[in-house]
Amino acid sequence: MEKVAFNEYLEKRYYEQLNWYEKTAAKNKKKYKYFQWLLIIMSTATTIFAALQKCDNPYLHFMVLGSAALVTILSSALKTFQYQELWVSYRTTIEQLKPEIYYYQFNAGEYGREGVDKETLFVARIESILSKEHDAWPIFKKLKSPDGKEDSKEGEVQK
Repeated sequence: MEKVAFNEYLEKRYYEQLNWYEKTAAKNKKKYKYFQWLLIIMSTATTIFAALQKCDNPYLHFMVLGSAALVTILSSALKTFQYQELWVSYRTTIEQLKPEIYYYQFNAGEYGREGVDKETLFVARIESILSKEHDAWPIFKKLKSPDGKEDSKEGEVQK
């Protein structure tokens, strides 16, 4: 593989994908923690409102119903949008991508074998990691293009 083509691959594919996974993992982590805290708070509030229902406040009944409904919605959203699973999956992919550049630079493992085209091997390994992660995507992620619109091309890699 030509050095110019390899350097372009590093900049436009490897580092961009690494950056995309890091940003997207952070977003999913933040969403997961936000929803989880809301769920904890609303579950606690529901319990408190239910315990206070013995008081003569007619609005407490509606507060119990409303907070219980929010708990149901939050639980369903966490299950549906899979923020935790995506966060973990993206972090796993990052941890697989990161050391690959060092293996390449220091001729470690397969890169150190005689007669190996290191650049081609690097590209093949990176694409294998990205493909494996993409194949594990939930179906609703596969059917959407990067701009969020439905896309019938299931085999395309993100970005």
